Amino acid sequence: MLWIRLAFRELLRNRGFSLFFTVNLAVGLCGFVAVQSFSRSLNQHLDDNLRNILTADLVVTANAPFTPMEKEVMHQVLGPDVQVSEVIRFFTMVQTRDTTRLVQVMAVDDNYPLYGGVALDPGTHRSAIHQSPGVFMSRDTAVTLGIRDAAPDASQTLTLGNTPFAVVGFFVEDPDKALTTLELAPKIYVGADQLADTGLLGFGARVRYHIYCRMPPGTDVPALTQALRSGFAGLSPDQPNVRVRDSRDVSRNLSRVTGYFAGYMALVSLVALFLAGMAAAFLFRGFLGGKHKEIAVLMSLGARRSGVCAFLFAQLIFLGLLAAVMALAGAWLLLPAFPWMLKGLVPEGIVLNMDLVTAGMALGLGGLGSLVFCLPVLVNLLTIKPLLLLQGRAAEKGVNPWWRAAAFLPGGIWFVAGAMLVGGSPANGWVFTAGFALALVIFALAGWLGAGGCRRLAHTRHLVRKLAFLNLYRNMGASLACFVTIAMGVFLISLIPQVQKGLQAEIQRPEGLKIPVFFLMDIQDDQTRDLERFMQDQPGNLENLSPMVRGRIVSVNDIPFHTREDNRESSGRPRRTEHNFSYRADLDLSETIVQGPPLSQEPWKFGSPTPFEISVARSFADDHDLVIGDTMQFDIQGMLLEGRIHNIRKVRWNSFQPNFFLLFQNGVLNNAPKTWLGAVAQVRPDQRPGLKHKIVQAFPNISIIDVTQMITTLTFIADRLSISVRFMAWLAIAAGLVSIFSIARHQARRQAAQTNLLKVLGTGFGDIRRISLVEFGSLGFAAALVAVILSAGFSRAIAWYFFDSLWALDIGYLLGILMLTTLICMATAVAAAGKILKSRPLMLLKKSD
Repeated sequence: MLWIRLAFRELLRNRGFSLFFTVNLAVGLCGFVAVQSFSRSLNQHLDDNLRNILTADLVVTANAPFTPMEKEVMHQVLGPDVQVSEVIRFFTMVQTRDTTRLVQVMAVDDNYPLYGGVALDPGTHRSAIHQSPGVFMSRDTAVTLGIRDAAPDASQTLTLGNTPFAVVGFFVEDPDKALTTLELAPKIYVGADQLADTGLLGFGARVRYHIYCRMPPGTDVPALTQALRSGFAGLSPDQPNVRVRDSRDVSRNLSRVTGYFAGYMALVSLVALFLAGMAAAFLFRGFLGGKHKEIAVLMSLGARRSGVCAFLFAQLIFLGLLAAVMALAGAWLLLPAFPWMLKGLVPEGIVLNMDLVTAGMALGLGGLGSLVFCLPVLVNLLTIKPLLLLQGRAAEKGVNPWWRAAAFLPGGIWFVAGAMLVGGSPANGWVFTAGFALALVIFALAGWLGAGGCRRLAHTRHLVRKLAFLNLYRNMGASLACFVTIAMGVFLISLIPQVQKGLQAEIQRPEGLKIPVFFLMDIQDDQTRDLERFMQDQPGNLENLSPMVRGRIVSVNDIPFHTREDNRESSGRPRRTEHNFSYRADLDLSETIVQGPPLSQEPWKFGSPTPFEISVARSFADDHDLVIGDTMQFDIQGMLLEGRIHNIRKVRWNSFQPNFFLLFQNGVLNNAPKTWLGAVAQVRPDQRPGLKHKIVQAFPNISIIDVTQMITTLTFIADRLSISVRFMAWLAIAAGLVSIFSIARHQARRQAAQTNLLKVLGTGFGDIRRISLVEFGSLGFAAALVAVILSAGFSRAIAWYFFDSLWALDIGYLLGILMLTTLICMATAVAAAGKILKSRPLMLLKKSD
């Protein structure tokens, strides 16, 4: 207990060190705790609401009406106690009095939804959409469609296909709980029995048929899911035509949306914690360095080295726990920012809180982390020897290098383990650690070379510059710590915007390509000529009219495709083999052959012993480990055909033109029943609503995607994700600023005698302030300059590897970061040294006695 009391008294006497050590560690820990709290809250929200989100225990989905045999399989596996609801989903155009828009139609029966409920405005009965053609929708959807009246009535109608539907009710809450609030089109609900006369379920319509299932309490739903998949696979050994999803798939899908970015934010917050740990170790080194003689005296009076270690351990653990408490408070204040940053990407209504696990993790990281960070400094206790007091010193000059290396080992293990934990997989953790270590080595090397250069820059008659650069050189350890801290924070802030700018530029204005205004789908084979004649009298050009035939990939090199091992990330479910195939005389501008010769222009003849030629998109080939020369067997509407991969082509999907993974040689699909895709370009903004309305009136079955609206949505997503990443990067900068302030304050105290001497010799207050400004301004500028250059190189490599070289250098942003970092470092240094600068020389002389 004596050592504990002495430890607390020592911290109270050194309030400045205690305060900065705690605040520094709390800022670094705050972001990490906030990200973990958000992730755990999101997972808890899913666990509590999975059934309501799915509206069932499991869902069976097919692209065609369920056959009697498929329904028999469901009956045998699920038993008689299952409750079912049948739903048809598809996208189509809807016409109202004022607008024409793409919508998602939910054609439901009386039992939907099986979980949750249908919350309608008072006085509206859910059976209204089954008694006559009518629709339910949310009020947000109504506003989107130009329906602004407060209450529905018979005069509010919209047209689906060939049938007018009355708006008979508004939802208080949409029963279909979407995983995200960003959707391709708003939803409207109709009765499934009212679709027959619309003409929207004809050949080629992209319709999904769903059977929602609710099981009795206590049912092993995952086991039933697997049994259903096996049963459907038995009906179609080559490829199950039916998909089965349960709540685990809902959770997996949302994790794909947010998991990568939450993981990246957590990794960035880990870097912030690392930077704070560096500053903590530096602060503790200065604190411990002033105690060597005191510790040697205590040891000469009989104190054991273990007791001294317990004394220092108690101090570090206490400060770490206090920092953890402060970090928990800060994270609690930061949590509301996450739904705003990821707006549209996470479910609405998510409740964010901190549980005991998060609190325990924070306390553990704070208490034990402070020891891990300061362990390389604590090994200096081994050099303290009481006998050296007779020589006027208390410690030997150096520590055994092996002990020093061993002291860094726990910190390295801690960082790698943390990266693996928050990165989602060991591979991600190792990749991030390797990249971080490389950046750290580059910054340390650049800082060391820069410190050496300061010695040469100090050879000047200008007093301010001479002393500023001499200070940087003489205090190389502190200068290097500041340099690395600033550089790492600026690197994180500068890295992502370069990739983001390239992605947004490529989405909005792809180089060498023209973005269409509309993308047309579900064009029937007998409508192509009529559509071409129709567009001749309309504003805009009809481009890239492309046939589309639905089929299945049966095998690759005689190995069933749905069981074949490849580069695809396994999800435990059969591979999707249904795809859209096409053919064209010439490649589109958005396509480029990267391997192999062009497809033959000579039509392939049925019955030929030679397989027809196939062109495969590079992304599809990479995902499924396909190479030139592989033979593939296809089921095209019941007919088995064999082809051979002839070339690999690069496809720029951001062109928003009709593109396909697989293109067949001319002659294979020409006579197959098909639908068509097309694009409309060069339409002025004021002409677009009218043209869209005219197309739907003339061809009610054609669906139109507004490409400009889609680009806006994609840009919005990129902006939100960039904001979230920058937010965490600025936390890293905040940790760095606390570090800079602490180091600058420590350096100002160490240089108090020099400051006093300059004042005594008549140096003006302004000159002394300028020394600090030049010293830390040069340090900040050099660190930021190295960081932005390195970030440009790293972002270029990331864009090349992950985004097919979609990269753009944002010079203005980088220059702004460079200047802002320099000014912040200068202001921080002046604020930290302010007390010393304002002290009177007489007081400083007394302290130096």
